[in-house]
Amino acid sequence: MTNNYMRPLQIGVIGSAADLNYPLSLERVAEKVGRIIARKGATLIFGAEQDYDSLSSVACRGARREGGLVIGVTYGRSKSIIEQSASAVIATGMERGGGRETAMVMSCDAVIAIGGGSGTLNEITIAYQAGIPVVALKNTGGWSSKLADTYLDERKRMLIYSARTPRAAVVEAIRYAQIYGKSLQNILCIAATHGNERIGVEVMRRLERGGLGDRLSWMIGNERAYKKNRRFVYADLNRSGPGNSISKIYEERRAAQVLKYAKQFSYVLDIHSTPAQTGIFTIVTNPTLANIRFAQSLPVQRIVIWPSSKGPLTRFTPCGVEIECGPKNDPRIVDELYRVIRTIALYGITEKIKKDDYEMYYVYGTLLVSKETLGIQKRLREFTRTRFKGEYFYPLLVNRYKNTLCYKMKKVTEQTIWKLV
Repeated sequence: MTNNYMRPLQIGVIGSAADLNYPLSLERVAEKVGRIIARKGATLIFGAEQDYDSLSSVACRGARREGGLVIGVTYGRSKSIIEQSASAVIATGMERGGGRETAMVMSCDAVIAIGGGSGTLNEITIAYQAGIPVVALKNTGGWSSKLADTYLDERKRMLIYSARTPRAAVVEAIRYAQIYGKSLQNILCIAATHGNERIGVEVMRRLERGGLGDRLSWMIGNERAYKKNRRFVYADLNRSGPGNSISKIYEERRAAQVLKYAKQFSYVLDIHSTPAQTGIFTIVTNPTLANIRFAQSLPVQRIVIWPSSKGPLTRFTPCGVEIECGPKNDPRIVDELYRVIRTIALYGITEKIKKDDYEMYYVYGTLLVSKETLGIQKRLREFTRTRFKGEYFYPLLVNRYKNTLCYKMKKVTEQTIWKLV
């Protein structure tokens, strides 16, 4: 039997309790939020208290006045709550101050914060960790005002979005609930495009063991080379695009297969590793606006624009970038890549981009091994500005290729990059 019903979005409202002595003006804001949630056809979820009123209870009343569905989530076993207008009450059997709040927040597709004390901060933290978008009403005081337009920590997993009016808060909450609620199957990760670069496979399998395997699709690029633990069998797969399905060369046939499959996805991440001390950075091989925006949205600070016509797979995908990791045998790099891919699995592609969140470089040449360059070999450091014969540049992949001391990069901005590509 086909199910033709779609669950309405569940929007949580959190905020100050009555013992914080919030003004009447905030009650009017909370009531408007509840009314608008109901008018939009969403279900309102709130933390139902048994001993005092709160702004989330006021939002409950507003939604019920508009005929909306409201579910109160309370602590303990009793369903007796102060706010009698709730459509239904869920008794979690858990304590207030942790367990109940987790159950409430995890039941939401997005959360709207109004004012708020320590309880609201707790709920915002739970939402942040779980990848549930939070919209904070900016001028309502408390933690909502403090956290609007910020991240909770340096990992910058998800911005605490802001709104200035009840209507804007509800519209934003619904929009982000729809964005973050979509299946993330439109992202494909390719691991082991070079068969001896096994870090991507290790991280994707670790993601599966952590219960996030259904959040991203992934595949092994060069399967035969991976089994042999070799870079390639007959030809470099990452120089074989767009491929040839009837070629006698395995990598050319495989490139055609991989790229045909990749066309089903909106985004492609091709994971590579290097012995070089580079850390983790992204490479944009086809510098279109869409690809640069994609790189900027990922939780990786350094972006390298490296145009190539020699057949890298990401050049032939709808929207794709490479992730390069080094040194590849360092457990810290494996852990860092896992955190990057896990963040993408949890939160998808971020919309808001801050210029301070990334550095952009452009590869413009090579420095060849010669008698002249012998004197600077020992002082070259990845991504560290250096000078040779009056020229300043940033080295990349130092001593990684025969006859090439390093690639030369310059720092660029989004405005200046278009003059170079």
